[in-house]
Amino acid sequence: MTAATDNTPHQQHHAGMRVLSLCTGIAGDVAAFRHAGVPHEVAAVAEFDPVASAVLAEKFPGVPNLRDITAVNNWKDYHGRIDILVAGIPCQPYSPAGRQRGSSDRRDLSRVFCDIVAQVEPRFVLVENVPAFETVQQGRPFRAFGNALRDAGYAVGHRCIDARDVVAQRRRRLFLCGHRGEAGCAPDALLADAAGGLGRAVEGGEVRVSAAAGAAGGSSVLHPPRLGTLMASGSGMNRAGLKGHELDFLIVQEFPGHGLVVRRPTPIEALRAQGFPDDWLDGIEYQGRPLTDLEKYQLVGNSWPVPVAGAILREIAARWASLA
Repeated sequence: MTAATDNTPHQQHHAGMRVLSLCTGIAGDVAAFRHAGVPHEVAAVAEFDPVASAVLAEKFPGVPNLRDITAVNNWKDYHGRIDILVAGIPCQPYSPAGRQRGSSDRRDLSRVFCDIVAQVEPRFVLVENVPAFETVQQGRPFRAFGNALRDAGYAVGHRCIDARDVVAQRRRRLFLCGHRGEAGCAPDALLADAAGGLGRAVEGGEVRVSAAAGAAGGSSVLHPPRLGTLMASGSGMNRAGLKGHELDFLIVQEFPGHGLVVRRPTPIEALRAQGFPDDWLDGIEYQGRPLTDLEKYQLVGNSWPVPVAGAILREIAARWASLA
């Protein structure tokens, strides 16, 4: 029996899922594993943005950052060592906020991702993107993406899930799941089970907008019940002018003795709107200084809705455990 055979995922199981995280951002996927209580070990992350990379270096010392995934030439070194490959591949080529050039956009990494999957051959893959990924250019790039994963030996399914019922933000995102071999159910059914179980993904099912509530003597937020979709640009959160949908970020709050106050969300509220712990960015420095509020808004807006990803990862982990 060869060493390569000994190390294939179906032959070797770790105490937790061994994770390869691509386009990692501030590690919303790791936060989701923790949120879901799924044991895991991060083999490597890959993040090109220098500010997000500073966050990863501080939070996960000793975990290698592969940075630009287009410049890595040793993906086969991870073959047989990864249980799940997770990626929030760039959404700019598909987002309605951009020009939606799809596969013709130089920032599109969908084909690069499929090549990596074919070399690493993880048991599971999980990808997050904007819903328009499925429809831009008449859906051709999305169909090519799914077909490339199927050609690599994966059963593939996808589902759009709105995080609005479990976080204080309207955020509809497309999740694509794939697995090699038998996993107990089809990927579409796995995602459906995760969506149906979202009520269990947030303790108490509470939606919190205000970081000041309680500390301000029982102050209450009157508007909005949920923020608009957080953007990677920080739009609506940290600039003088507001227009259109950005008005969804104006919080109207009543403070006893002071009346109504109209304000913008705080960085902690942005973290909560994505389902992160309040302290996720505490103590992080970039180039020897604390992160600015704008940097925090951008980093959080570019991340995942943690409870939604956690619900999916919980379902995946249950199938993975059954393969041991």
